[in-house]
Amino acid sequence: MKIGYFTTAFPCKNPSTRESTGSYIGGGVENVTYNLALQMGKRGHDVYIFTSSMNNAKDSIEKYGNITIYRYKNNFKIGQSPISSGLIFKPLFSNIDLDIVHSQLGNLPAPLTAYFYAKKKKKPLITTYHEDWVKGFGSLFRKVGVALFDGFIADILLSASNIVLTPSQYYINHSMHLSKIRKKVCAVPNGIDFEDFHIDLGKHECRKKLGLPLDKKIILFVGSLTPRKAPNVLIEAMSLIVNNYQDCHLVFVGSGNYIKELKSMAKELKLERYITFTGFVDDDVKYMYYHSSDIFVLPSISEGFGIVLLEASACGLPLITSNLVVFKSIVQEGENGYFTKTGDYIDLGNKILFLLQDEDVRLKMGEKSKKDASKFSWERVAEQTEQIYLQYV
Repeated sequence: MKIGYFTTAFPCKNPSTRESTGSYIGGGVENVTYNLALQMGKRGHDVYIFTSSMNNAKDSIEKYGNITIYRYKNNFKIGQSPISSGLIFKPLFSNIDLDIVHSQLGNLPAPLTAYFYAKKKKKPLITTYHEDWVKGFGSLFRKVGVALFDGFIADILLSASNIVLTPSQYYINHSMHLSKIRKKVCAVPNGIDFEDFHIDLGKHECRKKLGLPLDKKIILFVGSLTPRKAPNVLIEAMSLIVNNYQDCHLVFVGSGNYIKELKSMAKELKLERYITFTGFVDDDVKYMYYHSSDIFVLPSISEGFGIVLLEASACGLPLITSNLVVFKSIVQEGENGYFTKTGDYIDLGNKILFLLQDEDVRLKMGEKSKKDASKFSWERVAEQTEQIYLQYV
């Protein structure tokens, strides 16, 4: 099959070697697309990725065996989303005759391009809907964009799709958009590549290389530093924790437009010596942060799946999350982690404090996490997705 993936951003990584080819690695949506494309290429399909360039680079074509990446010049950004006029129009006039159009309905404009391509060339449209957009923060442009998306754009794109995929069965009934089209929605989980998370260094060696405290418990957050991930709630929880337990350190791995506010908040709460902000890091370094840590925390107010929870599980970390329904496919209360009331820093702080102080429970939960993670492989995800494609060819 000739499979086209339409995604507004895509990692700068060589699919053959997995080596970084640029500074952009991306978040959940981008890495899901990358791994799915990689697996489809391994299964013998011709894979085409239509995306934007980063940092205003010119249009480019990257060829890696049977995987071809078309990157179109990024004209400007709205929030974290690169906007490319080339991505909107140029694929519509290409001579590539796709069998499957797979839209990643994260940020616009790529999903619009997929919609128009499928409509113009009469091709089946598969859409992965990752999550509802969070209202109430960001620039005026973003707020207008969210209003338009919720008002009619999302419903048009989803209604036009032959089938809609979403990472969690739990999410279907709780999404304002998916609940309207339940009959055409299929749950296909995200996955992880376990080989990526195997490293030869122990916890102590990883900490030395990263410059982390050797004698403290490390609390880890990995993800974009944006309001929907609620890193501010974790900082507030940290102020409660250090009043009772000082031998701990919080590490934020990731970048985002919220970082200045978070650093100011940490300073105001006199937590600077207890918190490290790494900014963007390459995958190899990210894996070392996982292996350096004792507890993984994700206090998001909105998520479509939470792939970092799988990554943390693969590294044997206990999980503490907000009580979003989508996390129930990964977190088992009291077995591999704990849920906390969404947005409640006191509940979050108390759960973290309990695990910091009870090593036996912490280690048992970590072992259960690692065992459970084995159910989520990209090979299994790709096989399930391929079977869906074959229904429409």
